[in-house]
Parts: sequence; structure tokens; C-alpha cells
Amino acid sequence: MRRGDIYMVSLDPTAGHEQSGSRPVLVVSPVEFNEATKLPVILPITNGGEFARRLGFAVPLTGIKTTGVVRCDQPRVIDLTARHARKVDTLPAPLMDEVLAKVATLFE
Repeated sequence: MRRGDIYMVSLDPTAGHEQSGSRPVLVVSPVEFNEATKLPVILPITNGGEFARRLGFAVPLTGIKTTGVVRCDQPRVIDLTARHARKVDTLPAPLMDEVLAKVATLFE
């Protein structure tokens, strides 16, 4: 599990406004954290995301086979192994930098 890896995984069960269902997710935590905890921080990817788009927390995916936008407003920690996730893609470095910049604004 490396930062920038995209996995297909079921996010259920969820509650409230959390992204749900089987969908791609982006790993944003560093590999050292992921190896130590086995619980990476992920962001859901959706083809909707109008709320995140309006507020500037969506990063459109371009140049890869995975489509949609990264929801930078919904970080979560999940166990990819227990959820039987499979790696499907990798985000290019420039897009990863854009994602991390948007996530950082949540903590300023």
C-alpha cells in the first residue's frame, strides 16, 4: 500500500453522509504508516461529488483508467485487507500533490 495507489473496495457499512458502496479509493498516507498500522488513510473516488466540487475539495482524475473525482473532504482509515481490496490503478505524482494540498487545508 503506497501513497497514490488506487484500490477497488466496499466502503460498507457506512453512516450518514459517508461515501458508501463498492468504489475506488485513493491511499494518501505514506507507506511507512501503512506498513506499521495496516490501516491506510484513504479518500473515496466518485463520479458525483457535486458538494466537493462546489467547495473546491474535488480533484478530477485525468490520464489514468480510473474515472471520477477524488473526494478530498472525506478522509477515512480502513483495513484494505479485511475488506478484500484490489489495486486497480496509480495516481500520477502531480495529481497526488494536488490531492495532498487540498487535504492539508482541512487541518489548517
